[in-house]
Amino acid sequence: MNLLNVLYYNYFLFYKKILKETEPHFATVVALSAGESFIINGILDLISLKCFCFLIPVWIQFGITILIIYCNYLLFHRNGKVKKIIISKPTIGNSKGLSIAITLIFFLATTSWLFWGPIYGKYLLSLCR
Repeated sequence: MNLLNVLYYNYFLFYKKILKETEPHFATVVALSAGESFIINGILDLISLKCFCFLIPVWIQFGITILIIYCNYLLFHRNGKVKKIIISKPTIGNSKGLSIAITLIFFLATTSWLFWGPIYGKYLLSLCR
């Protein structure tokens, strides 16, 4: 759970200080949830295409994303965990630089799925026919 706290804190700082969002907590929950849903939907896509030659409908993937947003809302906001995260300023290995690097890698890796995922999925689907 510490990794999620670090990711949340760094995303929050990005939206608050760099983009100067009016609702940085909302933007943080949505962005973090999007990254998590890219991972989950990507794994489900790969498994369904590779093992069953089945393309998961978009509405199911969107539903998973909405469910993850709701779960993150419950996890971070409903129980007041956000205030604890902002006060404690969590890091990985007591290194701010390492925490930022891992957050950046997480963002780039999950966002890259939007580009290479459909190409690889189309390839896997072509092997089924």
